[in-house]
Amino acid sequence: MRIDTIRYSYRPAGGTSAGDRMLFVATLTHSPERCWAREENERKAEEWIEGMESKADQSGVELHGAYVTPNEHTFYFVLAADEFGAVSEFLGPPLLHDHDAHIAPVLSFEQAADAVLEEGR
Repeated sequence: MRIDTIRYSYRPAGGTSAGDRMLFVATLTHSPERCWAREENERKAEEWIEGMESKADQSGVELHGAYVTPNEHTFYFVLAADEFGAVSEFLGPPLLHDHDAHIAPVLSFEQAADAVLEEGR
């Protein structure tokens, strides 16, 4: 059996901390010139950070974690949502104007293992 033939459902069976919502990991990178720590971008950064939880609620996104690696100019978000569009809305302007994003639906290792074992039966 080849692993690439398995059909995964990104909606966890049996529930997780995200319920039956899909989990996503979003990685956003920016250039030093577009860094929100720069003086000319401070206000934009403050507004987005202060409104992050409200924007998540409005977009229908549950924020499981938000992380940054300042020296690499990279943000990481762990999110739960019913659909990809909600994640796009949450990360939308102004964040996506200044960042390149990679957004991927993810499974826990347990969920992936369950899918592999189920497929092999």
